[in-house]
Amino acid sequence: MTGLIWGLLGAVLIGASDCTARVTSQRVSLLPLIFCVMAISTVILTIALLATDSMPAWHARAWFVSALSGALNIAALLFLYKALAYGPVAVASPAASSFAVFLVVLNALAGEPWTVYQAVSVVMVFLGVVMLSIKSDPQNSAKNPQHQYSKKWLRRTSLLATGAALTIAFRMFFAQEATAELGSTSALYLNRLFALITCSFAILFTPVIARTAGKASAPNQWPDRSIRWFVLLQGVLEMAAFAAFLYGSEGDGRVAATIGFSTFAAATTLIAWIALKEPIGLWRFGWIIFISIGVMIASVG
Repeated sequence: MTGLIWGLLGAVLIGASDCTARVTSQRVSLLPLIFCVMAISTVILTIALLATDSMPAWHARAWFVSALSGALNIAALLFLYKALAYGPVAVASPAASSFAVFLVVLNALAGEPWTVYQAVSVVMVFLGVVMLSIKSDPQNSAKNPQHQYSKKWLRRTSLLATGAALTIAFRMFFAQEATAELGSTSALYLNRLFALITCSFAILFTPVIARTAGKASAPNQWPDRSIRWFVLLQGVLEMAAFAAFLYGSEGDGRVAATIGFSTFAAATTLIAWIALKEPIGLWRFGWIIFISIGVMIASVG
């Protein structure tokens, strides 16, 4: 139950972060944006760990899977932020949250405990997030022409978000493996650190690769003063969401935390409705309720 609650908290936090990313990803190049997000959390955690003399202990396997998790973090965010930049958020986020199915399977194969209730919950949450992304209400489209998207546009958003789901699943799994050895705080810090290192190399070598291939690389657009506070907020929210997920994953809570965190599609849709004025409609509202019921079933289990 504790893992589920922490996962739900992480879902709300990442939902708010994704809505912020909808704004920042349209005004900042993706690699510089991800670099800033990782740098913010790395600096905050470094200061906190140094102040409490709690830097991660050396553990070869944990550091190795943390490096994998950090590298996959960059790939996942590239997919996700690109999908959010295309929009709508109510399609990108539900498709990305299908990572829960892959992650539960990975944990089950790794021997983590699970229940029939949790299996039913995973199916319900997955079905709910898929249905959230395939249809919008015609009445809402007529009233809000600025939120109309072609089928080709929605398909592209869904494919990018599905790529994010696959990479997120492995990123989360490797981070959970590190958490089992080092604890959630150390695993979070190493994930941020290795993600920052990976992103730095990507920024340095992407222009070189482009020139080698005979292509001109566009100059990176870094955050200006008008967007820096949004980037800072995004970095703090993303770090807090991942921290909640890893904290809930400690002990036997890995599957429960995954189920709770996978509801971020519903959280993102609701926050986008409030903050970005993206319409929900009866169809999506109904499936948000369905997802909530699925989470309740997991909590009963």
